[in-house]
Amino acid sequence: MARPRQTIESLEETPNYHCCLCVVRKAFLCGVDDVTDENVEHRREWVDSRIAKLATIFAMDIYACARLLIRKSVTPLLFSTVIYNLLGCGSPNAIAKTTDNPVVLLDSYYSDLYEWNEQGGLEQTQLGRGLNLGNYLEAPVEGKWSGGRVLIEDDLQRIADAGFKTVRIPVRWSAHADLTFPYAINATFMARIKEVVGWANNAHLKVILNVHHYTKMMHDPESQQAGHILRLRGIWQQMSEQFPLSEYAHDHLIFELLNEPNSSIDYNDWNNIIAQLLTVIWGDMAAQQNDGTTQRTVMIGSANWSQPDDLAKLRLPSSVNTRNTIITIHYYKPFHFTHQGAKWVNGADDWIGTRWLGTKSDQAPLIAMFDRVTRWNAQANRGFEIFIGEFGVYSRSVDPDQQKAWTAFIAREAEKRNMSWAYWEYASGFGAYDANKGQWRPKLIEALIPVQ
Repeated sequence: MARPRQTIESLEETPNYHCCLCVVRKAFLCGVDDVTDENVEHRREWVDSRIAKLATIFAMDIYACARLLIRKSVTPLLFSTVIYNLLGCGSPNAIAKTTDNPVVLLDSYYSDLYEWNEQGGLEQTQLGRGLNLGNYLEAPVEGKWSGGRVLIEDDLQRIADAGFKTVRIPVRWSAHADLTFPYAINATFMARIKEVVGWANNAHLKVILNVHHYTKMMHDPESQQAGHILRLRGIWQQMSEQFPLSEYAHDHLIFELLNEPNSSIDYNDWNNIIAQLLTVIWGDMAAQQNDGTTQRTVMIGSANWSQPDDLAKLRLPSSVNTRNTIITIHYYKPFHFTHQGAKWVNGADDWIGTRWLGTKSDQAPLIAMFDRVTRWNAQANRGFEIFIGEFGVYSRSVDPDQQKAWTAFIAREAEKRNMSWAYWEYASGFGAYDANKGQWRPKLIEALIPVQ
C-alpha cells in the first residue's frame, strides 16, 4: 500500500522542496493536456517568473531543493527545467530576463496607418474612435467599482481632448427601476445619466447609451423571462421619453438595446426581444424617436456575449437598415491573454504570463475574425457600420508592451476595414487613463491614438 507523503517527507524540514516540486510539476504540464486537449502552454511563463522570484529571495535554498529533486529521481527534462531557471536567476534582474519576450509587431501599427487622426475616424465611419466609461454607471452604485471616484465633466473633456470622438456609457438601469409596472426609473438616477450625456455633448462627443448588467434577466429561469422583457420594454419607453430627437440628434445619441445577451437568453429569444424593443422605440415612441424622416439610430449585437461569430445567428426585423442601425461586436481573444490575473474570472491567476507578441501566428486568428465579420457584412441587405464596442486587456499582470501591441493591432485592423471602435475602458482595471496619477497611460494611449 502506498504511504502518505507526510510519512515520507517533512513539510517543516523541507518546505522549499515541496514548493519547487509544485512549480516543476506545472512545468511538466506545459503543452496540450492529454485528457482535456486544453492548451496550457501559458503555464511555462508562469513557471519561469515564479522560480525567478524565488531565486532572488533564497537562491541557496532552491539549490538545495534541486539536489533533493535529483535524489528523488526526477526525470532529466524536469530537472533541467529547474537548473535552466536557476542559472538565469542569480541577480535582481532575473525576473526581467526570464520574462523578456520582445514584441515583434510592426512599428507601423503604432502610426496613423489609415488617416484617422485628423477627424478621429469620423470621415470614415459614424462613430470613429471611442472609449467606454466602464465601471461607473453600470456599477451597483456609482463609485463602488472605481475606488469611490465618480464621473465629472472634466473626464469627458479630457477624453475629447485626447482625440476620441465617441463615448459608450454602460448603465445598470435595472438597479434603479421598479420591479412592477410601469417600472419607473428613479428620477435622481435619470437626472444623473442626463447630466453625463450633457457633458459629453458639451465636449462634442457622440454617445452610445445602453442597458448594461441586467443580470437577473440573463440568469432567471425561462418562466420569468416574459416579466423581464416587459420591464426592459418599460425601461426603453422611459429612455425614449427622456432623450427625444428634438433634443438629442439621432446620430449623436445612439441607443444600444442590451449589452451582451447571454445565458438564459438564447439566439431565438434575443431575436424576438430585438423586434419588441424596436417596436417600442420606433413605433410606440414614434413621437419622440421617429419623425417620419429620421429615426433614432440603434445599436444591436448578437446573443452569446456579442461574439463576432454569432452574427450568423442574428435575425433582424425588416425595419432595420444601414441608416438606422449599427452592428456591434465585442472581442477579448485570446481570453487567457486579455484576462490574465482578472480577479473576477476563475483560474485567471494561472494565465499570468500568457504572451501576445504580434507574431504571424498571434495575428492569424484575429485577422481571421475580422475577415469573417467582413464577409458576413458583405451579404445582401447588410453593409452596416460595424462597431467594436468592447476590446481591451486587463492591466494588473500583463506586460505593458504586449498590452500595447494587442491593442494597437485590434485598433488598426478595425480602422483598415472602416470599423469604428471603443476601447474598454477609461480609468479602471483596463483603463487607458490612470486616475491616481492624473495622466493617460503612455503605452495604451499611443496604441489607441497614434501620434504619427
